[in-house]
Amino acid sequence: MELLDYETTWNMSTIQVRDMAQNGTGQEYEDPTINLVYTMLNSTNSTGNVTLGEENKYQLPWWHQLIWSVFFGGMVVVATGGNLIVIWIVLADRRMRTVTNIFLVNLSVADAMVSTLNVVFNFTYMLNLHWRFGRIYCKISQFVSILSICASVFTLMAISFDR
Repeated sequence: MELLDYETTWNMSTIQVRDMAQNGTGQEYEDPTINLVYTMLNSTNSTGNVTLGEENKYQLPWWHQLIWSVFFGGMVVVATGGNLIVIWIVLADRRMRTVTNIFLVNLSVADAMVSTLNVVFNFTYMLNLHWRFGRIYCKISQFVSILSICASVFTLMAISFDR
């Protein structure tokens, strides 16, 4: 079995590497998603702690995370709230149920799906640099993203043909 250090295990997250280092020097780790066995070489510093090299340089400082959270939170609230209001207005009043408005409801549903089922989870992934929502929701999130883009494009095409 080939010995790999933490720099050559390119497809492993930082959390997995830290978990491996805490298991002890030379411990084997099996990644169930790709069924490979990695062997980790750990180095220790003068205090006896396991060192993993440089810290993640892509981790944002707390104040950057706060600013991004405010912007993304505002975007999700406005997008979800605005689209739900459009859906409610069109469906509540019988006079508003024209063909064009039904197309707009379809656009609003697609946009609300993205803002609630995709943006929030991808933002969390962006901040933490780790997907915490499981393998199944990863696939669902990507499916929702592609589905809503297709729904938006085809609805805009239908509106243009209708006009």
